[in-house]
Amino acid sequence: MHLSDHLSIKVPLEDRKHAGERASRLKGEPLQAMSQPLPFRTWIRNGLSLLLLLAAVAWFWQPLVSLFSLTQQQEHYSHIVLIPCLSLYVLYLDRKAILASREWSPWLGLLVVGLGAWCYWSADAAIFAPDQLSMTMLALVLMCWGIFVACFGITLCRKVSFGLFLLLFMVPLPSFLLDAVIGFLQRSSAEATAVLFSVLGVPVFRQGFVFSLSNFSIHVAEECSGIRSAISLFIVSLVAGHFFLRSAWTKLGLVMVVVPLAIVKNAFRIVGLSLLANYVDPTFITDSTLHRNGGIPLFLLSLVVLLSLAWLLRRFEKKFGHFPPKERILSS
Repeated sequence: MHLSDHLSIKVPLEDRKHAGERASRLKGEPLQAMSQPLPFRTWIRNGLSLLLLLAAVAWFWQPLVSLFSLTQQQEHYSHIVLIPCLSLYVLYLDRKAILASREWSPWLGLLVVGLGAWCYWSADAAIFAPDQLSMTMLALVLMCWGIFVACFGITLCRKVSFGLFLLLFMVPLPSFLLDAVIGFLQRSSAEATAVLFSVLGVPVFRQGFVFSLSNFSIHVAEECSGIRSAISLFIVSLVAGHFFLRSAWTKLGLVMVVVPLAIVKNAFRIVGLSLLANYVDPTFITDSTLHRNGGIPLFLLSLVVLLSLAWLLRRFEKKFGHFPPKERILSS
């Protein structure tokens, strides 16, 4: 027999705990190097951060007014009005950790604020004619991030990164990206519409985006791309994934469902209106409440499908142990 058969090395629980803490510190050392202990009371820091944020909003007041006007003129930007409220709510849920933070990262924060200021001064109307507002709002978001990093530290910012990330949806899409997204949704909706007509056995002659039925022809225009509902569903998928899911793969899966869901929803709307206009009354497309607001019920139905999928993915995560036992008991 060997001596090792009789002897076993036991590491005390306390030593194992300290070893784990040392490993955690080493793992987070790069982040800790960018953060410093707060040299004054937290209430001073909290007041200073609020003052700086209010100053940033005052500085960007005119671009914010222009942004609000844009949300009233273009429907696919209507979600922007809700983004600040949504971001503040997510941060409010972590208010205890935010207000109790004892660190700050002034130099890194100033670097991000400086980057935001550079974006603001670089947003020349002659260079960024259609996208000047996009550059300006990106500058505001960067400056808000920089103020938060400077006052609360990079470590805390990682913990509440989702609430800060949501601010990016305040930035209008640059024209080249907006045109690309609308073009993709328009083409995909036309293809899905053709498939749906074929499945239903409706005789139709197609030329590009134009579908000719027996008594009526429709054109799947850019306005029919469904970008407004697609963006809204995308934001909902991100928020639902953040609150209900734990695994990065399940969150990604929920987000990836949005594109086919938005396309199929849009195809059903186009086909439904086309059949009503062709066989019942052409005014269903030319001038009707159903044409103007008919997408709302389908959007709500898509929302139910998306949230149901989030619920199923959450059940899947519980089954395979992504939730701690205590949380599993409380949430069941």
